[in-house]
Amino acid sequence: MIYNNLIINEKIWSELEAMVKNQKLPHALLFHGPDGTGKEAHAIELAALLNNHTEPNQVAKIKKFQHPNINLIIPMPREKNINKKSSSFDCLSEKSLEHLIEMKKNKMQSPYQNINFDKASSILINSIRDIKKNLHFSIDNGSVVHIIFEAEKLCSPKTEPGNALLKILEEPPKNTFFILIASNKDKLLDTILSRCCDFYFPRIINKKIKNYFENEPKIQNLDLLINITNGSMRQINSIIDSEIKIEELIKDAKNIAGTLMKNNNWQPNYKKAEQLFKADKQTFKIFIKILIFVLNDLEKIKNKNFDCLILKDVKKTKVLDYNACVEIVEKTYQNLYKNLNPSIGLASMLIEMKKILFK
Repeated sequence: MIYNNLIINEKIWSELEAMVKNQKLPHALLFHGPDGTGKEAHAIELAALLNNHTEPNQVAKIKKFQHPNINLIIPMPREKNINKKSSSFDCLSEKSLEHLIEMKKNKMQSPYQNINFDKASSILINSIRDIKKNLHFSIDNGSVVHIIFEAEKLCSPKTEPGNALLKILEEPPKNTFFILIASNKDKLLDTILSRCCDFYFPRIINKKIKNYFENEPKIQNLDLLINITNGSMRQINSIIDSEIKIEELIKDAKNIAGTLMKNNNWQPNYKKAEQLFKADKQTFKIFIKILIFVLNDLEKIKNKNFDCLILKDVKKTKVLDYNACVEIVEKTYQNLYKNLNPSIGLASMLIEMKKILFK
């Protein structure tokens, strides 16, 4: 295997191995499912399996994303003007090219790392033209594998790249395979979906995630991280590698809930939440989820259910409508990302929660 730190989906992988062994692997495959399930890394493993993955020299090339038979396609921003004959990489600045190389290196070290440009809204049609240019070149051994990350961006906002790929999929050359990777396959053209063998990667179960991190004693609140990310290994690793202070966010969420329940002044809590939203929206998103978990725990405790995620040591609470507060928090969070003024939105959220708790 290329990766020694990938949670393998045994069912899917055994099916793929059998197809390769029996020479019945379809020319087009679709790996789809939730974020952080290892779809991209499984595609890289399959590409390696098709290209002498046990030969040391070949493995070294694959691990550096330098194998001539393996082509990675990703959405890219148009930073330079290009024409029909231009390579897709001609659209990138020198800085972005260096960033792409670095992202590839990181991806080969960690299967859950991301390779994407923030400003890239679509897969360029030039990327598909690049495939066409080299489509009928002969190879000495192995198979040509085109791996398309964020494949839904073939068809959005424009469908030209998707239609161009469709023409290739209709009559793919021998020993050429396409692996499309998508989090939302519904955005792909139906005609593309009909030509792909579908593999759904479900959310990784909690037990496997915990086993994965069992030799990392420094990781705290793993149960909470799993719930915050909905089991996305990519997001869990991102939070672990970041400077986000989960314990501090838990403390702030508890303070807001406690302040409202005691009918105390909530202004300091409001100011801190507003500053967080303006400074770091990703951390704010985590904070909001933690606040919702705290409110859910309070509702559980009220109903004598002590299977709590955060408030594990609390055995008694006031009989208040915490579920209604959760609805208010969720509604406010959604509106904040629809350009609701954060000062007004967060203040209104706390006022409404206070009214609910003391109606």
